[in-house]
Amino acid sequence: MSITAGKLPAAYASRGTRVLFACIALVAGLALALSLGTSRAHAATLEETLADDVFVNEPGSTGRCTIYAATNMLRRAALLNGDQDWSSITTSSIPSSGGLPFGFSVSTQSATYTVAHGYITGSTVEERAKELLALLGENPAGIVLYTSAGNPHAVTLLGYDEEAGTLIAHDSLTGATSSLEECVSVRVSNANAYWYVTSPVSAPGPTSLQNATVTVGDAVYAGRAATPRVAVTLDGTTLVEGADFTVSYVANDSVGDALAVVTGAGDYSGTATASFTVLDGTEALVGRCTGTVDASTAAGQGVMATYCAGVLGLAS
Repeated sequence: MSITAGKLPAAYASRGTRVLFACIALVAGLALALSLGTSRAHAATLEETLADDVFVNEPGSTGRCTIYAATNMLRRAALLNGDQDWSSITTSSIPSSGGLPFGFSVSTQSATYTVAHGYITGSTVEERAKELLALLGENPAGIVLYTSAGNPHAVTLLGYDEEAGTLIAHDSLTGATSSLEECVSVRVSNANAYWYVTSPVSAPGPTSLQNATVTVGDAVYAGRAATPRVAVTLDGTTLVEGADFTVSYVANDSVGDALAVVTGAGDYSGTATASFTVLDGTEALVGRCTGTVDASTAAGQGVMATYCAGVLGLAS
């Protein structure tokens, strides 16, 4: 599941207008470092904060759904900040005499996280959806979303799934991360209150391509610059050209050594490179036919190589 706090669902758009809310990194640099102290681990990505072991769930209907939702929100906040003590945040960490206080703080050995309360003000579903998306854009860790109508309940609202076209939430009562519509009773139409982390939470930045593996296909000079196919993998994931990276070339307009430069895009940043050799067109043809140069990955390459060998009078 890939979620983002950014795009307004088409069903809520009016007069064909699409509203975008960019994720906002609330505090960066020195201010964030001071708030977190010196004990930090690698900051988690949004996807990593969706792992099952991040969430704590109710053993049954306990009437403490807001406590569980707040705990899950705070654990995600700590993960995003690289707080190595994130798992020390439990339901017992929440100062409560029953319900969830309007304002409180929770501390780990590395940092203190402050939580505040607010009300949903929109009168229509469209206005409420825009409001929730704006809140998510400002709060990477998500928010506790609560309804007092009908069957009072609270969930941790996590983000928006663009592919599915729905808001995503974790319901501690069902133990599931799903669309908001699949949660017990909280909906866009009836939610009336929320809690959020007011202390700095680091919105995850793009992933660096520094350790990516770049593989370059055959490159042949035939009177114009060679632009061989480039494949990029990072931590076992195959990246998509155009969405995750772009490619440029150095010295690819003549026979000899050249360089492919991969530049991150979307969720990726930085660069990675791979050297390759631009072959002379004639030499490449003979080499492929004799098996001294790797053939391209085009379908039927084995048949073509055998055919070339026969035409050139070479052993197949």
